[in-house]
Amino acid sequence: MDANFLQIGKSFALSSFLGVCLIFAWGCVQLYSNRKKNLLHVPGPTPLPILGNALYLMGPHEEFMDKVWTLRRQYGPNFRLHLGTRPNLVISSPEAYEKILSSNKQITKGLDYTFLWSWLGKGLLTSTGQKWHSRRKMLTPAFHFKILEDFMQVMNQQCKILCDKLEEKTNEEEFNVYPMVTHCALDIICETAMGKKLNSQENSNTPYVEALYKSADFVFSRQTSPWLWKDWIFNLTKDGVEAKKCLKILHGFTNEVIQERKEEMKNEDMEDAEDDVGRKKRIAFLDLLIRESKGGTLLSDDDIREEVDTFMFEGHDTTACNMTFTLFLMASHQAAQKQCQQELDSIFEGSDRDATSEDLANMKYLESCLKESLRMYQSVPMMSRITGEDVEIDGHLIPANTNIVMVSYALHRDEKSFPNPDQFDPDRFSLANNQQRHPYAYVPFSAGPRNCIGQKFAMMEEKILLSTVLRKFNLQTKMKIADIPLVAEVVLKPKNGINLIVTKR
Repeated sequence: MDANFLQIGKSFALSSFLGVCLIFAWGCVQLYSNRKKNLLHVPGPTPLPILGNALYLMGPHEEFMDKVWTLRRQYGPNFRLHLGTRPNLVISSPEAYEKILSSNKQITKGLDYTFLWSWLGKGLLTSTGQKWHSRRKMLTPAFHFKILEDFMQVMNQQCKILCDKLEEKTNEEEFNVYPMVTHCALDIICETAMGKKLNSQENSNTPYVEALYKSADFVFSRQTSPWLWKDWIFNLTKDGVEAKKCLKILHGFTNEVIQERKEEMKNEDMEDAEDDVGRKKRIAFLDLLIRESKGGTLLSDDDIREEVDTFMFEGHDTTACNMTFTLFLMASHQAAQKQCQQELDSIFEGSDRDATSEDLANMKYLESCLKESLRMYQSVPMMSRITGEDVEIDGHLIPANTNIVMVSYALHRDEKSFPNPDQFDPDRFSLANNQQRHPYAYVPFSAGPRNCIGQKFAMMEEKILLSTVLRKFNLQTKMKIADIPLVAEVVLKPKNGINLIVTKR
């Protein structure tokens, strides 16, 4: 009996060993049978069969960008990196960025965006081809400057609520400002995208807010873990089960708002109070989509939901991070803070009135500070595209259907374009310095055909928040740049927040 069990055990062990050998051999064939397709002619770390370089990227999220930097120093600004069996060309040079972003042939979003499909569907952010073109054309009027001006009232109101919250903190030695700014940005985008007040500044523990943050974390975890790429595998994990619960909350909230708004719009005079682009003033993005849906013939409720969810996803965390980092840099550089305040004093002359479009246009130095902050702490640290045709980068022919990972965080810290890149210097964005740089050395809102449709909205919001805060408060911090571990997920975040000391002016 024991001999039989021993024999069975040996047979099982031998079969397992042979199985592993066969899988390893298959992986080697897949990797080396087509060197051009697998980018083996491009410098990069040696990939393992099946796993590629995925093991190198494992670990805490705050270590991810340091690992990318290590590879960049070793192999140059453009190098190969395998995630599982998928080869990626990682780029961070202005010349490579221009090759991809300026081309109408390279507009398909990369494979990393597939993990957003269950959440955002295939809307403006994730779609390609004719669907993307039609959605872009449909949504562009929503960002007409006249319509954006109508959103300023919402932005001013929410920023004043933030300042009321900050005033309550003036007696504290220091506090984490990041969640406060994030909730302000979330309230702004919810009211402008959906026409609904979320009131997260008053109640930050709503199920929607929690589901939003968790969903973004799940997306990044899947992007860097090839063993979680298959939906059926991910759905069996603890995170997969939790992700489904989050999506149910997010989609349920948006669907409810859509139905409420459709009922309200039935009773409104659709021709009343139109502006010069033929749209009703104070129109939310959701209103535009409902009107363009033509009763569901052009856009279904699911189509509308995926665009609204996209605006909610893209339109709050990105701006919140840049505004938070800018507040930190103002607190760390007192001379720059004082110069911003002097500029604001000359504009507002001591008044606490709402900011206007004319005011924003006059905030030249504050705008330079925001741009420099965005350079140092790029809100979206990485993007990806799939090449639509062969393209030459750094003398290497990159075949069509290659996944390109664009590391904007590294692009914006390239010493050739930005000497002393770790130094905060708003003068980099003076007119003279802007003209000297490569046009693709600084692309915080992407560039080319698929540039960010909401960049004017974002800059408007950021100027209003920063100007409102700096008119009322002086900022200080005990934190140093080295004290801030950066989590480079879908959005670049300060892992432990940003601590400020706020005093009334």
